[in-house]
Amino acid sequence: MSFTLEAGLLALALAAVIYLPLYMEFQVPVYVAWLVGASVSTFVCYGLDKVLSRSRKGRIRVPELVLNIMALAGGFVGAWTGRLVWHHKTNVRKHRGMLVVLIVSTLLHAGGIYAWFRFFNK
Repeated sequence: MSFTLEAGLLALALAAVIYLPLYMEFQVPVYVAWLVGASVSTFVCYGLDKVLSRSRKGRIRVPELVLNIMALAGGFVGAWTGRLVWHHKTNVRKHRGMLVVLIVSTLLHAGGIYAWFRFFNK
């Protein structure tokens, strides 16, 4: 199994660990619970990647693909917050693709949130 897949599965598992109690125990709506779980998981991944980027002992990092997929899956708030708090992946020249993915995911989920409030939350 590749490290990208392992990192992705770990990020997804963390999101699920946060999502399930919110949805099952606290009755938070499913979409909101998922956004919270994915955002916290993405934020942790950004912080972990920042710590690993400063480590000289190993070259293991959280792949950008995992960070992008987590943002698209609903962790866009965690990604924006991770960029702000950790000052990580903020160089637009080096990480232009990540910025595009963040903007697209934010717009997609904003549309989903709008649709949820407009059509499904009556």
